[in-house]
Amino acid sequence: MPSSGDGDVVLVTGGSGFLGQHIIKQLLEKREELGIREIRSLDIVPYKNNIGHIDSPILRTFVADISGERESLESIFAGVDGVFHCAASVKIEYPPNYEELERVNVNGTRAVVDLCVLNNVKRLVYSSCASVCFVPFKGRSTFSAIINSTESKTDTPTLEGSNLLEQDKQFLIAGYAASKLRAENIVLNSNGAPLDNQRDYLATSAIRAPLTYGECDSHFITDIFSYLSKRDWVFPRIAGVGGKQQLVYAGNVAWGHICAYKALKVSTKAVNGLPVFVTDDTGINDVSRFVQKMALLGNRFKVKTSWWYLPHFFFFFLAYLLELLVGLAFPYTNYRLPYSLRAIASFTSSMLMYNRLRASIHMDYVPLYDADLSAERSAKWYAKWWDEQKEARQRGQKKSS
Repeated sequence: MPSSGDGDVVLVTGGSGFLGQHIIKQLLEKREELGIREIRSLDIVPYKNNIGHIDSPILRTFVADISGERESLESIFAGVDGVFHCAASVKIEYPPNYEELERVNVNGTRAVVDLCVLNNVKRLVYSSCASVCFVPFKGRSTFSAIINSTESKTDTPTLEGSNLLEQDKQFLIAGYAASKLRAENIVLNSNGAPLDNQRDYLATSAIRAPLTYGECDSHFITDIFSYLSKRDWVFPRIAGVGGKQQLVYAGNVAWGHICAYKALKVSTKAVNGLPVFVTDDTGINDVSRFVQKMALLGNRFKVKTSWWYLPHFFFFFLAYLLELLVGLAFPYTNYRLPYSLRAIASFTSSMLMYNRLRASIHMDYVPLYDADLSAERSAKWYAKWWDEQKEARQRGQKKSS
């Protein structure tokens, strides 16, 4: 049942995840300033405080699937004033699991919008990503070039009248990017939808963040560390055009979501129905240098770059051949590459820099954490994570022996 009292009740889908925990942490820290009386976390796994936020009785946790039975979700959405929709399948495996991406990212988002309308939820902030703009340069290349582009000036496919395979051809990340854009379109197109009470309207916005790092990261730096640990901490060099990417700290991405929520509360013309780039002042560099920085700041190991390098187009060609072979064999093997090598090749050779003018002007967004503090916090967490992984492997070796 909805709680009584003054203030907003907010729901975070995917609250147990990477970004969800950062949003919950900041909502708890700024609950008086934001006027929050209750925070609800919804995820398919039980909630565990992995980020060290303060404990508070205003945080209630629920275990459910957003694409599951509507009846089990309606009570969770009842009495909610705003939703941060972060739940998603974040996978760039090859071949893509189209069924899972459609079920979670697209149908799950459609269910969230429907539940918002049925339960008179007034505000919905969707966690999209910059990969919806990760398209071939001039439509035909194997890399992307986004240089200080605003949302309206950045190429984003329309997806109209095309099947999944045709949609994939418009992106440099197969499967995942198209599913996130379809979900984003569902959210933004629902802006202004009349709620069930026939009195209020749904206000929506979508946050597009670049590749994100920080505490609770489970896909980016952690996977790279696991990969490098088996290869003597040598980062392979892939040379090509561009090769500089904008990264962003998860704490600032979370703050961008909260700024969007505040903007939706006070204005109907700020970011309503619009996507918004959220970046910070993290230095723009190639990923290998950033990984080296995280390792050095954590004082755990030194990451080196290989003395040899592969030209981008040669690596992309090899990746294409491997993915073609894996794709042809998939009906018989059911084997998927954990990451699309073509997507990695394209990302590492691309120039990706996004302009956050819309966020600054219309959401009053200013990064909450500066670049040094973001790096320091993240490196400390990655070092702790690595120590825990190392201890777990040692315990496993003792048991097996």
